[in-house]
Amino acid sequence: MRKAPGARRRRRWPWVLLGLGVMLSVVPFARLGREPRVRDVRHGAGTGPLLAGASIAELSIPLPVEAVGYGLVRPEVERVAFPVSARAVVLASDEERVGLVTLDLLLADQGLVEAIRRSVSRLGLSTVWVAATHTHSSAGGFAWNPVAQVAATGRIRPTVRARVVEAASRALTAAAAALKPVEAFAGVSELPGGTASRDDFPDVDRRLTRVQLRGERAVVAQLLVLAAHPTLVPRPPPGLDADWPGRLARAQERAGQGVTLVLQGNLGNVTVQRDAAAPGPPADAFTGRVEAALAGVPLHPAGVGLWHARLEVALPGPDASRFVPRGLGTLVSNVALWPWAPGWAELGELRIGSVRLLGLPVETTAASGAVLEKAAGGARAVSLVNGYLGYVEPAERVERGAGESRRQVFGRGLLESLRFGTEATRAALHPGPEASSTR
Repeated sequence: MRKAPGARRRRRWPWVLLGLGVMLSVVPFARLGREPRVRDVRHGAGTGPLLAGASIAELSIPLPVEAVGYGLVRPEVERVAFPVSARAVVLASDEERVGLVTLDLLLADQGLVEAIRRSVSRLGLSTVWVAATHTHSSAGGFAWNPVAQVAATGRIRPTVRARVVEAASRALTAAAAALKPVEAFAGVSELPGGTASRDDFPDVDRRLTRVQLRGERAVVAQLLVLAAHPTLVPRPPPGLDADWPGRLARAQERAGQGVTLVLQGNLGNVTVQRDAAAPGPPADAFTGRVEAALAGVPLHPAGVGLWHARLEVALPGPDASRFVPRGLGTLVSNVALWPWAPGWAELGELRIGSVRLLGLPVETTAASGAVLEKAAGGARAVSLVNGYLGYVEPAERVERGAGESRRQVFGRGLLESLRFGTEATRAALHPGPEASSTR
């Protein structure tokens, strides 16, 4: 007796599924067809005098909320222990207007960046940088990407996301309405102690970069670039907390230094050394150390003009082989990471007079940051800008599983793709001021 066609099809399904499972476990689809290339190149230049405006808006996060940044266990907090904020600066020269906003969050995923840009589209800004201070004791619930939700930010809460977008929009809008003539001053020094490498490579980025925008009567704003993981608040945190970046910004603002945006340098392997003998909480002690070092940063006129460029560079596929059991890397990469991993990364360069900043959506280490700064011709690398792709290390470290590469989600070619894009970003701004006071 012949079997019905339906019965034959049902018997085939287990074999089809088995074949699909074998194929997903063997064929690295996530790593196919991802050669470095760029798209959507945009740039602008203003060569006239600088104007700047600045503002602060509190992130009014609805409580209770999950606190993020210390692994998969995310405690719920019911109060704010130290204010978390959005700080914005808008710069203008000729027809160019550039907005920068920092958020006291662990990261700013690309979806959040685009939502903020849409919210301020009426301002006519040439470009917008959205940067996270990377505080590990702030709110979760704002990221759309499922991988980010599982690994870092927790289940998305639309009300949290809306409050973040609203605060960033409010800060940028107020900053754009407060433009006034400024003169830019910049300098770089080194933070004496206080930070160290958390992995087997001792080199860390200890540079302390300061860009001050002085108005006729007072300092309007300043940008500070320093590399140090904000992990000084106790675990679990007693409440939402901006950690040392928020404390440093507030202390500088109270000292008359204008709205202070704290940006992260090559922080991937940098931890703060806790001083058991220092009085008060560790975050306060480190803030005091940085403030003392800031007083010694020599500032020099940076000149006029405002240049900016942004583009997107193709990324290699994700590679889970470094953080899952042996033999499961290809399967996890294909099934869990590939559908959600971005295929493109946004890179940007900003020049304020002779000051040059390279915005990167990754956590660079001292080694990978040096590669990208060289490709940029000496621009100061700023991590966690306009998206978040995780860590990046040189290919030889990725192959050995050394340094911070065990946390790198993308394949060994990530740094090469970013270097390729960085060189294209630099070329988009040529000719322009090549001398940098931020190296």
